[in-house]
Amino acid sequence: MLTTLIFLLSSYCYMMKLSVITALLLIISCSISYADINGDELFKSGLDAFNNHNFEKSIDFFNQSIIVYDEEKNLEAARNAHHMKNRATWMLVEMVYNITQAREVLRSSYPNLSEEERERYLLPGESIQMISDGQVRFFIGIANNAAYHNISILKEISRSKGQSEGFDELYPVITADSRFNGPYGNPKTFQANNTLSIPREYLPDLGTLQVWLPLPIELESQKDISVNYLEPAEYVKSEPITNGDHGQVYFEIPLSEMNGPFLNVSAGYQFTVFERRHKVDPERISPYDKSTKFYPQYTRSQPNIKITPEISDLAKEIVGDEMNPYRMAEKIYWYILDTYPYSTVPHTYLAAAKIPESNFMYETGYGDCGTQSMFFCALCRSLGIPARSAGGYQLIPGLAGPHFWAEFYLPEYGWIPVDITIAGSADSAFDKPVEDLERYKAYFFGNMDPYRYTIQNDVDIPVSPDPENDIIFTMVHQAPVVVCKESWEDVELIGMGYRTITFSEVSTLKNALNLL
Repeated sequence: MLTTLIFLLSSYCYMMKLSVITALLLIISCSISYADINGDELFKSGLDAFNNHNFEKSIDFFNQSIIVYDEEKNLEAARNAHHMKNRATWMLVEMVYNITQAREVLRSSYPNLSEEERERYLLPGESIQMISDGQVRFFIGIANNAAYHNISILKEISRSKGQSEGFDELYPVITADSRFNGPYGNPKTFQANNTLSIPREYLPDLGTLQVWLPLPIELESQKDISVNYLEPAEYVKSEPITNGDHGQVYFEIPLSEMNGPFLNVSAGYQFTVFERRHKVDPERISPYDKSTKFYPQYTRSQPNIKITPEISDLAKEIVGDEMNPYRMAEKIYWYILDTYPYSTVPHTYLAAAKIPESNFMYETGYGDCGTQSMFFCALCRSLGIPARSAGGYQLIPGLAGPHFWAEFYLPEYGWIPVDITIAGSADSAFDKPVEDLERYKAYFFGNMDPYRYTIQNDVDIPVSPDPENDIIFTMVHQAPVVVCKESWEDVELIGMGYRTITFSEVSTLKNALNLL
């Protein structure tokens, strides 16, 4: 549910502490002079290694070119080399296992599976893997994906916990006879505290730390937003944005004035979310007005909602002769839900390799909530149905985490929500009647539970001001965006590992949802 990146980076930060310190010592204490080595030649060697999938080797070349460019006072070239070094690092961050390690992870995770069954997950196409420096590297989520692609394992995990996660929490909500005023009802009010706390030792003595903290945006289903505090207030560079397509507040922090053990940036805010129940009559849908600015915006191809000839052909195959946009979207929803099991995905690798998320889903069959929603949008857009991938967090008590879902647009009705991932959680339910599971799945086409926190209306929306080449993960902004032009470390990655967000439901003040 796009939890992969955030949670892996949280656990990864312990390894990262050592690697950052080592890299800093390498750059600061290095006594070797590269005066006789051409920085451009080193950089070209790095590019050649990168393009030939020798990512570890490319990191070494890019590091050397940074040192030489820095000695030459060629800051622009050094920044470019730094960006490429970070890209090469991101290619590898989640692709951590060699074949021996992957085999052992599967053996220890599933000792009751036969060796033949476990070996199958090591085959190309049966797991997410890549080649780097002549070696096969496997995705850190290989064991999780083995379970997601095996319903019997999923059900056994649920049975051992005595809980069908997602279904148990949400089925009482979606079957409740709640009072609604139109499509919106059952409000939930939340308080949030969003904090970035980076160890000061990981940042340079001088320079500026740029920080974009995410905020909620005003929607028909998300209202009454109040920003309670922003710290350090004196370094807020632009007013909080809580309308439009992306919520944020922007800081510029002078590092020369930050002398404590941690550099802390935080925001506290409150918002109310409504459950959505859209009663659509497919026979009363007007044609789209294609002359508006709105229509081409949400039917175009984007970096991660990519419309390819293959995706267009698949969409036509799914919908057949159907021409009604509601029924076409419904066919696409059920096709993805019935065809592709949920999977964790290496978003760092996809971002660094510039592989569109929708293409990855089409080509591999692997997708988490973000990938599934972007694939849904690409299929809809290819048919002329406006669609977008919205996201932020799900706030289901006990299951809170970063999350994305899809929406498609209908005249007279507006944006209609679709959550393939949460609907798919029914497949792990171990003791539920089939009719309840089908009702649960059907709900998430056209309806949405009230446990949502929306930060952005679509993917590939830049923060403001646009950091451009200084960040790699431009797709979503659930975590703070962090830039320091004076640092030769991957401050963006460090920032992801040192953020905390907590939520509490104001209406009850009894559900504390802590995310690390």
